[in-house]
Amino acid sequence: MLFALGLIGRVIGGAYFGNVADRIGRKPVLIIGTAGYSLFQLLLAFAPDVEVLYVSRLLEGIFMGAQWTAGTVLAYENAPYNMKGIVTGIVQAGYGIGYALTGVSYIFLGGDPRLLLLTGSLPLILVPYMKFIAEERVSSHAAHFSIRIKDYLPVLIRATAGMIGMFLAYFAVFGYYTVIADEYLHLNPDTLGILMTVANIGLAISFILFSRLADRFDKKKLIYNGVIGLLISLPLAVPFLYVPIIIPIIGVILYAFSTGFWPLMPLLLADAVPTELRGFLSGFAYNIGGMVGGIGNIILGFIGEYFGVEGLAKGIDIMGLFSIAVVFVSIITWPKSKGHVILIE
Repeated sequence: MLFALGLIGRVIGGAYFGNVADRIGRKPVLIIGTAGYSLFQLLLAFAPDVEVLYVSRLLEGIFMGAQWTAGTVLAYENAPYNMKGIVTGIVQAGYGIGYALTGVSYIFLGGDPRLLLLTGSLPLILVPYMKFIAEERVSSHAAHFSIRIKDYLPVLIRATAGMIGMFLAYFAVFGYYTVIADEYLHLNPDTLGILMTVANIGLAISFILFSRLADRFDKKKLIYNGVIGLLISLPLAVPFLYVPIIIPIIGVILYAFSTGFWPLMPLLLADAVPTELRGFLSGFAYNIGGMVGGIGNIILGFIGEYFGVEGLAKGIDIMGLFSIAVVFVSIITWPKSKGHVILIE
């Protein structure tokens, strides 16, 4: 529930602040989002009771939704045309790097949960730097807002479905891998910390690699390749039966690397919609995906509680296969581009 609350909050923050960013600019929302989630992470670390913990996590998620929506779109819009993919991929690679640093922190600070949580407030020191980021202001076309959303509904639906599949695929494995590693694979904590660090460094590299390739090759074909990698590595990462421990270790690293196509879905959406809607639609689709991923984690939690760790492992594999199928269907049915839209005031 605690994990899911942050993702649910991101839907609220992504939708609301995405709209704000489309109207007043990306940079102010980027600053507000980064400062907000860092401060509520600080409160979360020192929460005196579970109620404050839950509220802090929800509010942190709201500002995370603001930060991702503004930061990713700002990077996309400021990048040269032939480098939009690689720039967006580098931004998204921060997710994998951050997760890898969490693995490192777990090795040294795992015995002190509050100190471990405190590291999540460190991005606060980046806020003064953000004031120097250049941004071109975009004009607002509020009168045509509802009409344009309806016009781009097929793209939004498929982008949202694809992001739901991506979040479910990622969180199904990594949301409970500490439990799987401890009770199912019997990894010791240090090995787990190293594995999560290596896997997520690979994820960050993969984000950049897929995004760079997206500047030169068809994005949908690259996503298909990532989906194939997930299909191969999922049963290795969380095996149904006992296998030598090296197999799931390799499987997790390959699974994380195959998830590198993640930034391509926001790129497909950003390419297909006008600037004036980009923040709202990107934030909505991405963070709806995160919310459903959180709900998936709650479901897996109930499965683990009532059916034990072996039931949890089977649930992860089934949910992973379902989520991969969702990504595949969203891409194979992706609407053909109708060309650039010219907005007339």
